Amino acid sequence: MNSIFLRLYGGLLLALCFIGAITYAAVQLVNSYRSDIYREEMARGTFYLMAEGYQRYEPGERDRWSQVLSKLFNADIQLQSAAELDLGYRETLHLEDGLVVMRLNEQKGYADILFQLPGEPEYITTRMTKVSEQQARATAVLVLNHLSLFPEDEWELALGRLQQHFGYPLSLVSRDHVPLDPEQEQRLNRREVVIGLDDSTRSDSSIRIYAPVADTGKLLVIGPLSLFDQFPIELLLVAGILSLLAVALATYLQVSPLQRRLKQLDQAVSQLGSGDLGAYANIEGNDAIGQVAATFNGMTAHIRRLIESQREMTRAVSHELRTPVARLRFGLEMLADIESAELRREKLNALDHDIEQLDQLIDEILTYARLEQGTPNIEFKPVLLGELCEQLREELETIRGDTVITVDCDQPTLEVEAEERYLHRVLQNLVTNALRYAGSQIVMVVDGDEDQVIIHVDDNGPGIPEHERERVFKPFARLDKSRHRASGGYGLGLSIVKRIVDWHGGDIRVDESPMGGARFTIILPRSQQGQHVLGRVN
Repeated sequence: MNSIFLRLYGGLLLALCFIGAITYAAVQLVNSYRSDIYREEMARGTFYLMAEGYQRYEPGERDRWSQVLSKLFNADIQLQSAAELDLGYRETLHLEDGLVVMRLNEQKGYADILFQLPGEPEYITTRMTKVSEQQARATAVLVLNHLSLFPEDEWELALGRLQQHFGYPLSLVSRDHVPLDPEQEQRLNRREVVIGLDDSTRSDSSIRIYAPVADTGKLLVIGPLSLFDQFPIELLLVAGILSLLAVALATYLQVSPLQRRLKQLDQAVSQLGSGDLGAYANIEGNDAIGQVAATFNGMTAHIRRLIESQREMTRAVSHELRTPVARLRFGLEMLADIESAELRREKLNALDHDIEQLDQLIDEILTYARLEQGTPNIEFKPVLLGELCEQLREELETIRGDTVITVDCDQPTLEVEAEERYLHRVLQNLVTNALRYAGSQIVMVVDGDEDQVIIHVDDNGPGIPEHERERVFKPFARLDKSRHRASGGYGLGLSIVKRIVDWHGGDIRVDESPMGGARFTIILPRSQQGQHVLGRVN
């Protein structure tokens, strides 16, 4: 079990490690993309206000606004052309859409930020090394500067229009509705911008920026600005360890019953290897092991049947051979004492007849033994039953004597998928068997539908007793009353018929014929569907 467990677990472990590596890389990529989007959203509104300020100045006076912004943000802010910036295709598209473009240099720890003046071929550029409170206060100053361009009663409307350029909320609230500590109140009284942190102990903490709006008693509230929340690597590690433990447990639970069933199968195989033909793998289920166990049980049953059949054949052959051999020995002994040439010739003819019977018996035994070896490589092809029956009737014309053989087939085009050679042997055995017992007539009746075909072989002989009908298909089985030994045969013809019908996935039975004798009925499927049928256990 350790081997199976380790192999399964090892394979799953490798797969999980591979998936974990891909997941880690994907998380890093997603975090990087989300970080870029976060920074661009945070900066877009601020740079929109910068661009708005530039566009209020004449081109020759914009340097003054650059100086104001540089001092306000404590960073070098200037205007540059596209040729100076060497913009890429993606950067150009983003800038034309009014987005902020950031060029990160993680090794040196800074970011170049670009923003295009709306409708102009010039770009605001600056280099930021870190995000500080000064930049947050500068953004609040720019918003207040923007509101100063409108009458007080239009501030809400102006703030609403400005909101579409910001990635976080902007609002005007009454100072009385904002909970502030005494120090923050004092700073607001000095007209300073105040930054407040909401619940810094929580993972979803955020900041708000409060700026007094002249003497109106209102505050400009920027935010809440949520801090960037990366997918934590520690959480992935914990999840990975828990996943490994879960996989180990699931693998063990799957392998344990699998190993028990394999052990049962191994015991059955060992039992069979030691010579116990009664070995049986008691394993249920439709999975691979269950199918192997069913195949093993079928194989052992087939072996038992073959061995039992060979035992029966050995006993029957020894019995069947004894009589002609004894007659040959007795005839040879008598032949030495016969002086008359005519009597000697008669005795030689009798010996020749015994040898011919012995040869026929050996041929039947070899045929049956060959069929008992298992299902041959049968090539199924469409066979016209009407034509096959007519062909057989013509072949038996010379040996039928006074018995009339007729074919009753209402469907001349009726076909069945079969091996024509073997199907011919089946009908030949049945009809020649009927010739031994028929009074005067034999009829082959062919019928069928979409799924199967039915062939009846009827005779008007003495018939077969009901209690003997199953035994006639056993090898060397012969009836001593209605079908007595004087009729000839060795009891193998019907066994051969049964085996061939089984190969074709069909069935054969014997009943009473409407003509008063025996009726042998063969039922075959119209289509074999490319499957060979293993011989049934008799």
